Amino acid sequence: MTKNVVRLVFLLSSMLLFGRLCYSNVDGVPTTFDTAEALGMGEGPVLAVGRQESIKLGEHLVYFEDGRDSLKLQDVRSLSSEAWKKSNMATPNFGYTDSAYWFQIRLKSHDLPLNKLLTIQYALLDHIELYVIENGKLRSEYLTGDTFAFDQRPVRHRDFIFPLEFDANQTLELYLKVKTEGSLQIPIALWEQDQFIWKDQDEMLIKAIYYGMMFVLMLYNLFLFLSIRERSYLYYGGLVVSMLVLMSGAHGFLYQYLYPQSPEIHKLVMLLAVPGVMLFAGLFSCSFLSLPKVAPRLNLFVNTLNVMFLLSIVGAFFLPYDISTRISVFLAIPSSMVIMFSGPYAWSRGQVSARYFTYAWAFLLTGIVVSASSKFGFLPRNNFTEYALNWGSAIEAILLSFALADRFNRERQAKFIAQQAQLEEAKQRKTAEQKLYIQATHQALDGLPNTVLLQQILYRMLYLNEQKPPHFALIYLQFNGLAEITKTLGHENADIVLGLFSKRLLNLSGGFERAILIESGKQHDYYFAHLEKGLFVHILKEVEINYAVDYAHELMQELAEPIEYNAMKLDTGLSIGIACCPLHGEDIDIIMRHARIAIDSADNTNGNVGVFSADINPYTERRLVLMGELKKAIDQDHLALHYQPIICSQSAAVVGAEALLRWHHPSLGFVPPDEFIGIAEQTGIMRDLTHWVLNRALYDHAERRRHFGASTVSVNISAVNLHEPDFEQVVLSLLERHNIPPEELILEITETSVMKDPEYAISALKRLAKQSIKLAIDDFGTGYSSLAYIQHLPLFEIKIDRSFIQTMDHVRNDQVIVKTTLNMSRDLGVRVVAEGIESHPILNTLRKMHCDYLQGFFIARPMSMDALIEWQHAEKNDEFFTEQKSS
Repeated sequence: MTKNVVRLVFLLSSMLLFGRLCYSNVDGVPTTFDTAEALGMGEGPVLAVGRQESIKLGEHLVYFEDGRDSLKLQDVRSLSSEAWKKSNMATPNFGYTDSAYWFQIRLKSHDLPLNKLLTIQYALLDHIELYVIENGKLRSEYLTGDTFAFDQRPVRHRDFIFPLEFDANQTLELYLKVKTEGSLQIPIALWEQDQFIWKDQDEMLIKAIYYGMMFVLMLYNLFLFLSIRERSYLYYGGLVVSMLVLMSGAHGFLYQYLYPQSPEIHKLVMLLAVPGVMLFAGLFSCSFLSLPKVAPRLNLFVNTLNVMFLLSIVGAFFLPYDISTRISVFLAIPSSMVIMFSGPYAWSRGQVSARYFTYAWAFLLTGIVVSASSKFGFLPRNNFTEYALNWGSAIEAILLSFALADRFNRERQAKFIAQQAQLEEAKQRKTAEQKLYIQATHQALDGLPNTVLLQQILYRMLYLNEQKPPHFALIYLQFNGLAEITKTLGHENADIVLGLFSKRLLNLSGGFERAILIESGKQHDYYFAHLEKGLFVHILKEVEINYAVDYAHELMQELAEPIEYNAMKLDTGLSIGIACCPLHGEDIDIIMRHARIAIDSADNTNGNVGVFSADINPYTERRLVLMGELKKAIDQDHLALHYQPIICSQSAAVVGAEALLRWHHPSLGFVPPDEFIGIAEQTGIMRDLTHWVLNRALYDHAERRRHFGASTVSVNISAVNLHEPDFEQVVLSLLERHNIPPEELILEITETSVMKDPEYAISALKRLAKQSIKLAIDDFGTGYSSLAYIQHLPLFEIKIDRSFIQTMDHVRNDQVIVKTTLNMSRDLGVRVVAEGIESHPILNTLRKMHCDYLQGFFIARPMSMDALIEWQHAEKNDEFFTEQKSS
């Protein structure tokens, strides 16, 4: 607290010094008004000009209001002296007006020739005409303003500067016409050239400090937003950016340096700046002060004003300049008052960080009110009113940075306390679980009997029972929804939900007559065993298949109701598999394995209930045949590669293709890759299979490269390949054989394969990446990868699994997962390929999400290399690609 007070005192002292600089006298020697000359001429005042540093001409001017903007110079010169009015204002200020104003003054030099600068230091004047008359003849004329190109100005300066040369004892008559759609203010002065340069440098220094400070605050808070994703920092960054645009635009810097030939852009920027400042100020106030919770009605009112400022931004593109700018300035004053009130109100409701907000907004509000009042002519234009918004916004920016830092520290402390509580809770839970694990026959998570007790029951039934063989049904029950809950809520929450499901099973089990009691405990009778996470087992005695199926459907209905957790209703997504003794086996391992096979097929059945049969068993004679003939197919080149193109989502250009392995067995027909690749991994021939695929894919890629130039070819590899000591050298030798640059080869591996041995996999993949070979994670999101390992992989590409892509148009969670993956990948600098695109709406959705690359049947099905080359040649004339590229 003491440090903050010291900072505030230092800040206020600095701003007092700034104010002193703004009020410092730069006029130099007082001017002399030659009354005798004025009376003698009878045409208006004559001002004697000497070696003064500067002369403020405002109160020496006479002016005439041209309401219709119809008079020319000769018309004005013919006006009678009674038509002219004395200004009597140091800075003539007529507020917002539709009239044009003519100003006239006569200047007389002393005995020596003089070189002066006539300055109008207000950069937002639309139309300025200056006529210099000597002895009744027009000597020079100037036409400028911020509606004209910058190079049209007499002096290339952010303000309006006109050179004036006097001969000895020479009188010049000046006529100045000004018209603007904004506030009409004329801070006019006559300067010695050297003195003006020094004074201008002082102003530039002050403004440079201001701009530099605001720019640093903008970058700092935008960096914080990107780091911690707190919207308050984004809104505050937007506020600082808008304020910086407003100030630099009002001072003429943006026009001078960014778009000197585009006055219309300058006009639009200034129209957008004020409502932009107030819009971000309102958004920041609602977010930082937590107004939706602290003050819902006040939040509604502030958001109403935000909508009005948003409409003002839209209106800037359609409404006339004078109407648009007046609306913005009029709205700024009440909006500032409301936001100012929000700070003390939130402070009174317990928002401690609101105190800095209140102080900050008080300074900014003062600057806004003073500046706006000056624009409307309620206050005179002077150094105080001219720089009020500068110093107000500067103090406000610094104090709001203090406010954000204070809030961040408080939230960090609160999170630290919460984390400490979670760690303590986890420690206690771990201690409790360790005690449960001591009981080797029970699941630690929910206390249900585990595999050991189940096997004991089955052993007694199969081998110690007098009935030979026994008749019973083994029912496997899988909690499928647990995987999605884990991905959404995390492992800890998923365990809690699983415990709730286990309790539901305990409440159901006693109501079934044929269920076998696995264990009788002190508090519960256990009719279900919990084999592994989410997999439960139930036994029915002396039943046939039909009864077991009916029972399973009844059990499914009983458990179909969603689980309520944290005000959420979570779907269980159950599957049931059934194996009966003696029909499906009379051995413990066999019947348990058959029940597991049955549950794997349950998703393809009516009601998610599967019954074991030989037809659904993948571990059959066919598998033995494939195991024997796969090596033969590799050696005799009986395999084939098909290629599915990958296109850029924005340009629809073909950027590469994925090699997909195909095996058409002479007698068994088409063998799915999922079937024989698993065999290759288990039988030790995965090395030969991968080498064959790499060799053929690079050979085909070289052929396609001759037609279309450089692109990429993606080849799937197995975790088995990463354990080959010479895999890197094999890949490099094949690249060299086919004259393919390493960067055109992408090796794809599934995240599940990486996680089998993450340390070794990361090491092997890094060695490949050092050789410029690109690496990709395939089927991302379906495995059990850990970001702690994924982030260390030298990834070039992530391929989002088709299971998320194909359902994202009607499953909101999948769309959220896809979007989150895209955002994460951009942050990691990794490109993303969405595979499995089978419809135009999904393709459009991915393009709107700015997904990098696309792949799927909707674009093209896998095809041979010859067909791919022909397809790619025809792609330029295809209506689909023409439409995508044009859009």
